[in-house]
Amino acid sequence: MWRCASLLAMQKALLVLIAARSSNTVEKTTCGSFVPGGACSPNVYTYLINGTCSQQQCIDACEQQNVNGCCWHRPDGTGTGSCEWVTGGVEHYYGGIDVRSATNCGGGLPPILPQPEQLHVAYGSDTSSTMTIQWAVPLVASDSESKSTRRQLEDADITRASQSILAHNAVLEYRILNDHTWAPAVSPSWNGTGPGAYLQYRVMLTGLLPGTTYEYRVGWAAHLNNTAYVAGSTFRVAPLGNSWAPRIAMFGDLGWTDDQVLPFLREEAAQHLIDAIVIFGDMVYWDNGHNENSFMRDISTLSANGSVPVMVSPGNGDYGGGSYSRYKAQWAMPGWETQQSLYHSFDLGCAHVVGINTEALEWGVPNPKERDAMLAWLDADLRAVNRTERPWVVVHFHRPAYSTGNTDAVPFTVFEPLMYKYGVDIVFAGHVHNQERTLPVFNKTVRPGPDPEHPYSNARAPVYIVSGNPGNAEETNYFNRGFDPWTAWRSYHFGYTHLTVHNASALEVDFLATNLGGDITDSVVLTKTVTCNFGDVCAGEAIPRGSVSDDSVARSGAVARMHEQWRCQGMQQQQSTRASVPGGTSPSCQGVGVVPPDQVAALQDLYTHTNGTGWTRATNWMNGGNPCDPVAPWYGVSCTRVTERTLPQLWNTSGPHDSAAPPTGVTAIVLSANNLVGHIPVSLGVALGSTLQHLDLHSNRLDGVLPSTLLQNMPRMVTLFIEPRDDDDASMKFTAAKLTGVLPDNLGTTAGLPNLRFLGLSRNALTGGIPSTLGLLPCHVTSASGGSAADDPTPGGQVGCLLWLVNNSLTGPVPSSMCNRTYDEVYVAGNSLACPRPCVSVAYGSFPPCPEACIPC
Repeated sequence: MWRCASLLAMQKALLVLIAARSSNTVEKTTCGSFVPGGACSPNVYTYLINGTCSQQQCIDACEQQNVNGCCWHRPDGTGTGSCEWVTGGVEHYYGGIDVRSATNCGGGLPPILPQPEQLHVAYGSDTSSTMTIQWAVPLVASDSESKSTRRQLEDADITRASQSILAHNAVLEYRILNDHTWAPAVSPSWNGTGPGAYLQYRVMLTGLLPGTTYEYRVGWAAHLNNTAYVAGSTFRVAPLGNSWAPRIAMFGDLGWTDDQVLPFLREEAAQHLIDAIVIFGDMVYWDNGHNENSFMRDISTLSANGSVPVMVSPGNGDYGGGSYSRYKAQWAMPGWETQQSLYHSFDLGCAHVVGINTEALEWGVPNPKERDAMLAWLDADLRAVNRTERPWVVVHFHRPAYSTGNTDAVPFTVFEPLMYKYGVDIVFAGHVHNQERTLPVFNKTVRPGPDPEHPYSNARAPVYIVSGNPGNAEETNYFNRGFDPWTAWRSYHFGYTHLTVHNASALEVDFLATNLGGDITDSVVLTKTVTCNFGDVCAGEAIPRGSVSDDSVARSGAVARMHEQWRCQGMQQQQSTRASVPGGTSPSCQGVGVVPPDQVAALQDLYTHTNGTGWTRATNWMNGGNPCDPVAPWYGVSCTRVTERTLPQLWNTSGPHDSAAPPTGVTAIVLSANNLVGHIPVSLGVALGSTLQHLDLHSNRLDGVLPSTLLQNMPRMVTLFIEPRDDDDASMKFTAAKLTGVLPDNLGTTAGLPNLRFLGLSRNALTGGIPSTLGLLPCHVTSASGGSAADDPTPGGQVGCLLWLVNNSLTGPVPSSMCNRTYDEVYVAGNSLACPRPCVSVAYGSFPPCPEACIPC
């Protein structure tokens, strides 16, 4: 865009030129006169003819100006319209007709009509016969999507541009894949203005054939054969009935500003290994349309090899703009005509899936009428489920009911009784940026199945899942207490969840850690022998123990091979060897990722020194095999470059930490909450120093000295998380097993942990001071919506550091050098630190109280 002063000067010059030439201009009939469009206003045109113009009147008016420029006539559907004269170098509205062009139109005229974008599909109320397709078109011809321009567009500008585009007929065509004949074009059943300067279109297709793949294209009725104005993809209708095994990717809180899960989802979608994606809130952190549209373009990339239906429920982050207006414009869930996509349900295989809106309870704008309508609908929906056909009931919403990392859980005086009353089997939520799984629980009381060895078999209460850490700029949420009696497992890792409905008697939940290359960090199978195991009005009927379908077996094998391939590819990036499997194109992992002998020995030391025979899980440990075998890796061990997407500079062969190709070896050890008892061997840091990136041993019973070898010469260490297990939630007294030792002065230097992002050592018994070199760490938080790639290497523009050192025995000052950075979280309360302290910039944190005000940095 031009600078204001330059544009004002140009306007004055143009007015003078027009006045000078007016006596030589042949008068023609026009519809009005040109007036300034406002040099410093958000208008993206330079001059506008007052009045309503026909196309010829617009041409005549533009010719009278006798100045190079672009003349646009924007029809309003009545044969007339507005007329704009653009003198170059600015963004243009779409929808106009070029009636006079010149060479100074900003490097060439934009298309008259935009190409559709943001394609996505959603299941209808009958997943075996209906599908809703939605897309968007920009109103402004600009690839830059300037926030400063689009967020200031006046309502009149948006309305005028929308009318201009709506005068052209948008249509959708579809046909069975590889058929030669398109079905008659379908006009959108709904359109409206979405976030930013975008127009949204929506088509609901009915009467589709079950289990059939269709292709579709969207565009303009008069331009369907012009690829510049058309976009399309394919979709697959769900099979009829429940004799198939759907797999669903489930998560909340993507926040869009990081793409931790999207590369994995794209690959799963391309290989048709997931049947739907369910996102329970906070898809985007609202940013006046910019983030919403960027996110939807990312979602549409899942359509490259076929559109996977995306089903959603809203969160607090989707409220932006008021009353979920932007959310409602971009998403069409079953029943959207009356329920506005705020709550819905659908059937898939043996499961009935329900999405509801926690924000209607007490957050956002209080709306008792909307809340009561949703609760009445939910009661009726759950009551109507045919448990013989859909024995599994799955519910998802945003704010969790059970979470050890949440302080504002949904008041389950409203929701939990309904979940129990109707025998809901499993409930998914996000909001808290971590992952957690409960035992079957109702009213904070564990209610497992009758077999104490198999609590998830014929469970007598719902299981609650938190899957809210797919990667976003707000970082991971801290678990603010230890394990509750109903807590079964929890993790801080980025990732998402697979829900696989194998059959009427088996449902599986797998947690995938994307920052560990897609490794499955937790897995649980719910089984049942009756259609409904609990509930006040849910009468269970006996069902035969179903065998897993051939489809489920085949797809589970394909998913396992994909995970193997992810691990293999991650390790191959550390080695030059890459072979092909005979008869196929998959990479061969033979000989790839072999862990050096000294690292194997160090892992064995860890097992021996922490009572490995008593670990909760120790799959493949001490079996004599390769700890990073892609087919049978040791539990919790990874050799993939686990931060390559978010911190690529750690692996640059020409970077400051590598004079040659990076070494091969273990990059992550994740054994949190695994009943490790004992001390950490010194050999772990010595052997793994050159490769280790993540060491997560929190919620165990570790004691002894924290080895200095884990705090020195670890150039790639990003996460060091070793906090003790909390055995008494009521009093917050932690186990007597604590780590002792000091943090070295050079912790933040190249001789220490120069790329540290997460230091979690709270509630141990560390002494000494906080190293001043923490101020050297590359920590800076730009904004919740991401920052500039110029000053930050991460995709979302975010490098946040989390320092958790609460309740140790640290002394001395808070280093003034920490003023050099902006931290995401700094928690150092509960130590004997000196006062006054510097005003360190943090998004979240806690410091010991001081009588004096902090010292400005």
